[in-house]
Amino acid sequence: MEIENANQIHAALMSRGLSCRSWALINGYNPRTVQKCVQMFAPDTGLKPKWGKVSQTILRDLSVEIDFDLMGYRHG
Repeated sequence: MEIENANQIHAALMSRGLSCRSWALINGYNPRTVQKCVQMFAPDTGLKPKWGKVSQTILRDLSVEIDFDLMGYRHG
């Protein structure tokens, strides 16, 4: 599945039976932080977190969950 925007990230989570909020809580993140991260760093924005360790970790973990590399790296 190709993911280009925040709505598609949400759809990928929904296809796994998760909302953004439920995924955040299951993984120990604040749901608002995850929502902000998804909106700010979705692939179509062209932005990547440069110094936010929490944002980088959220995107890495989301990438594994939805099997799509949100950070621009390969995750195997």
